[in-house]
Amino acid sequence: MNNVNLVGRLAKDPVARDRGDTRITELTLVTERPRIREGKVQKDPVTGFPLKDAEFHKVTIFNGMGIGVRNHKHKGDLLAVIGRIHYTRWTDGDGQTRYGCEIIAEEVEFL
Repeated sequence: MNNVNLVGRLAKDPVARDRGDTRITELTLVTERPRIREGKVQKDPVTGFPLKDAEFHKVTIFNGMGIGVRNHKHKGDLLAVIGRIHYTRWTDGDGQTRYGCEIIAEEVEFL
């Protein structure tokens, strides 16, 4: 099973590009999780609140589902994304094999 559920904020405005009849919307979603060291949640010594680590996820949305995101969402807005992980492999201009990972969105909700 290949399912991903993310809730986070846009790191930057969505990027729209079209390839023929296919509309592609790309975005970077930032999620946060508690910082854990040696099995314990780390806390800020001043405030006592848990420290968090950010993770950045490349999300690709195809066709009509991405139009609302393109037109109405901007950096800092909160989104929920349901989708799947997709891995790619390519050879760059120097002949080096490169690898990438992205989330292909199947559902996007504005929060």
